[in-house]
Amino acid sequence: MRKNILFVIAVVFLYALSSCSATGSVAYTPERKYSPEQLKEDVQVMEETFKKNHPSLYWYNSKEEVDASFQRAYEKLNDSLNEVQFRNVIAETIFPIRCGHTSVRFSKNYNQFIAGKRLPTFPFVAKVVDDSTLVVTANLNRRDSLIRTGTPILSINGLTARQVIDSLLPLVSIDGNSKNFSYQNISNNFTTYYNIRFGLQKNYTINYINTRGEVKRTVLPLFDPARDTTRRRPVSITPQTPPASQPEISERKQRLQRTRSFSIDSSKKFATLRISSFGPALQKHFLKRAFKQLEKKNIQHLVIDVRNNGGGLIKKSLYLTRFISKEPFVFTDSIYSVQRKVQSDAKVSRRFIYNLGLFFLNKKQQDGKYRFRFFNERIYEPLPQRYNGQVYLLTGGFSFSATTLFAAVVKGQENVTIVGEETGGGYYGNNGVFIPEMILPNSKLRVRLPLYRIVNNKDYPKDGHGVLPDVEAKASAESIRQNRDPKMEKAVQLIMQRKG
Repeated sequence: MRKNILFVIAVVFLYALSSCSATGSVAYTPERKYSPEQLKEDVQVMEETFKKNHPSLYWYNSKEEVDASFQRAYEKLNDSLNEVQFRNVIAETIFPIRCGHTSVRFSKNYNQFIAGKRLPTFPFVAKVVDDSTLVVTANLNRRDSLIRTGTPILSINGLTARQVIDSLLPLVSIDGNSKNFSYQNISNNFTTYYNIRFGLQKNYTINYINTRGEVKRTVLPLFDPARDTTRRRPVSITPQTPPASQPEISERKQRLQRTRSFSIDSSKKFATLRISSFGPALQKHFLKRAFKQLEKKNIQHLVIDVRNNGGGLIKKSLYLTRFISKEPFVFTDSIYSVQRKVQSDAKVSRRFIYNLGLFFLNKKQQDGKYRFRFFNERIYEPLPQRYNGQVYLLTGGFSFSATTLFAAVVKGQENVTIVGEETGGGYYGNNGVFIPEMILPNSKLRVRLPLYRIVNNKDYPKDGHGVLPDVEAKASAESIRQNRDPKMEKAVQLIMQRKG
C-alpha cells in the first residue's frame, strides 16, 4: 500500500513538473506601479497565509514585533509603488520573522524582462567583511585605476559603510540573529542589492582608503555595459596553428564538478572534499569512492569545504554525517508542520503536490501539530567506513539549511575542527523540508513559505546564532587584494602544525 501511495505521488509530481510553464505578459514593464489598495491586499494575503501555515512565525521574535512589522507595512503603502520598490517593503516586513527560508523573489515577469539584458548599474562589487566594513572585490569599469580590488570603502554618497550595510541587511532574510547569511548574499550580488535599495544615480561620491593608507575621495559614474563595450579595443586575431584538440567536458560533468570535487594534495598529507550543494548531483557513490581513497592512501587529514553550500536534501547531509560522526547520533529532534493542507487565498506553487506530501507524510500529534514521519528522534549509526582522521570543516555565511544540520552534529567532536565564520543557518534549528511559493495576487511577487519547523537538537542553545567556528578565519582587505583564501590557509596551517 505504501509503495502504491509513493508511486502515485511520484507520478503526479512528474506530471506537474512537465506541465509547468512560465507565464508572462507582453505588456509587462518594471516601471508599472500598483495602487496602495492593490499593495495592501498583497500584504494582507501574505500575512494571513503566514499566520495559518508558517510553523515558526514567532520563533526568534515576539508576536508583538512581528505583528508590528506588518502594521508598519500597511502604514507605508500610501502611494503607488513599482515592483522593485514593493519588493523592498515585503523584504523588510518579513525580516523580523528571522527565517532564512521565508524570503521574497521578484515575479517571473520581472525575471523574464531582465533576462539577457546588460543594464546600467552601480559601478563596483563589494564584500561585507563585518558589520561596518566594505571592501571592493571587482570594479566594473576596468579603466578606473583608483578603485581596485581590495580597496576599503568608507562611504558612498554620504552614507558610511556601516549605514549602507545596515540598509541592505533586511533585504535578505536570516535565521535568528545570524547576519552572515545576509552579508554573504549581499556580497555575492552587491550591485543588485545596492541598485534596488538606492536606485540608479548618474554619479557616486566614494570615500576610500588607497594603497598608501590615505583617505581619498572620487566620483564614479554609473556603469553602462553598452557604453563600456563600445570603448573596448578591437581584438586583432592572427591565424595560428590550431592547438591539439582537448577532450570536451560534457555539460553534465561540468555541473557535477561545480557541485562537488575531491582531491588529494601533492604532499599526500591531506585531502580536500568540496561540497557546494546537498542536491541530487551529490551521489552516494561519489562519497563512497572519496572515503575509500582516504582509507587506501592513509590520508590522515581531510578538509571539507561547505562554505558555499546553501543546503539541499536532508538525506544527503545525513549520509555525509555518517561518514564523519564517531558515535551514534540524533540528526533532528523534531520536524513538524501546523497544517495538513496549505491554506491560502494566494496562488501557491505546486499546491496539490505539497498537499499530497503533507497528507501522506504527516502524523497528527496530541498537541494538534503534524509530525513529519522521517528523521525525528531516530538514532543513526556511523557508517562502517567512517573516517577516523582529523577533519577541518570550512564554514561561512552561505553554509545554510541542510549544511547547518551536518555542521551542528559534528561540532565538538574530538577530531573535528570548524574553521571559518558562523554559519548562516541556525544552530538550534530552521524551517524547510517543503518550501512552496505564494504568488501575491497583484504584484506577482513570489514569497517563500516553509511548511516545517526543524529542531536540530533541543539541547543546543536557542540564542539565534548559527554554528560558530572553533577557529575563526575571515577575509580582509589585504587578503582580497592579494586574492588569498584565509580559511583554507588556516586549515592547512593547522594541518602542518600537527604531527603525523
